[in-house]
Amino acid sequence: MFVLRTSVNERTSVNGNQNDKPDRLCARRSTQFNVPELRVGAFDDLIELGDTISEVVSPLLDAVARRIQKQFVELHSSDGMDEQELTVDGIPPDQFLTSFEWDGAKNPTHRPIKKIVQELRENVATIDEELKVKTSEYAAAKAQLSGISRKTGWSLATRDLGDIVQESDIIETDNLVTLFVAVPIFSKKDWLKSYETLAHFVVPRSSKLIKEDEEYALYTVTLFHRVVDAFKSAAHEKSFQVREFHYNAETIQSEASERNDRVREVEERSAALDSLCRACYRNVISDWIHVCAIRIFVESVLRYGLPPNFLACIIKPHKKSEIKLRWILQDWLGHGALLNWDIFPEDEKRNMERSYPYVSFALIL
Repeated sequence: MFVLRTSVNERTSVNGNQNDKPDRLCARRSTQFNVPELRVGAFDDLIELGDTISEVVSPLLDAVARRIQKQFVELHSSDGMDEQELTVDGIPPDQFLTSFEWDGAKNPTHRPIKKIVQELRENVATIDEELKVKTSEYAAAKAQLSGISRKTGWSLATRDLGDIVQESDIIETDNLVTLFVAVPIFSKKDWLKSYETLAHFVVPRSSKLIKEDEEYALYTVTLFHRVVDAFKSAAHEKSFQVREFHYNAETIQSEASERNDRVREVEERSAALDSLCRACYRNVISDWIHVCAIRIFVESVLRYGLPPNFLACIIKPHKKSEIKLRWILQDWLGHGALLNWDIFPEDEKRNMERSYPYVSFALIL
């Protein structure tokens, strides 16, 4: 999609038959772009402002909009809501562009253009900084939750057992102790056949399955304290992993409470970041389109002079048809002066924008 502006002396109507030519042949649609008459200052200031907009302000707005989009996608990719899209007051950004109306309350046209641009630039810089802060807070909350979740997210051979083991699973007396053993999933039958013989004084039929995952099954076994070391040694030889675990109800409750707090914090940070992305995107796109209007106005004044009497429109080319459309517009708006506007040789492609017989720039929303 690109924004184009030409003197009304070239062609006078976006809605007339003349405009049908590029629209019908190579463009999905063309729409008049309403650019207000802005307060023109010194000519040198316009030149400087044009460079500032094209080289600093527009790239900044583009970068911030992309960051918001990226953060929004990442935010919703983990919750299964990839279809979520950012809008501007409920409509897609390209539709907002084609129906754009200058916000005179926020950006009065009687104010100097330079001041309007400076405030728009400061506004998007503030938005960018706020987004960075909220993103950092969300990332920190996720990292804390991830650290807690890792304790319960690994296999039964390594993960924390506090949220799995119940107090009723444990026998602890002066003579007896309950051990927890991670058994490879393919060795379950071997365990049940052999665990009573791994050491003397193992309580018969004391093994109970607590939980299993894709790799391991977690069993209990009860035995006398004095044979624990012998049992561990024999279990190790058969690749049965005796887990070191001591049940503490207070610690388990504290860890569960902390995890719930972290989950709640991540949800709150996520909701806040989602709201911020939506609000910031709306503001950034609106500011961006206002900057586009200023840019097309400034470059048109520099190109065609005063008084400002120009026609601006938005054209969205068909896929792979931009070059063809450029030729048609060149012929149409340049009065067929193709030899004077030879813009397509390989050695001049880098300067194509400067060579059009009209003012234009590309815009990708």
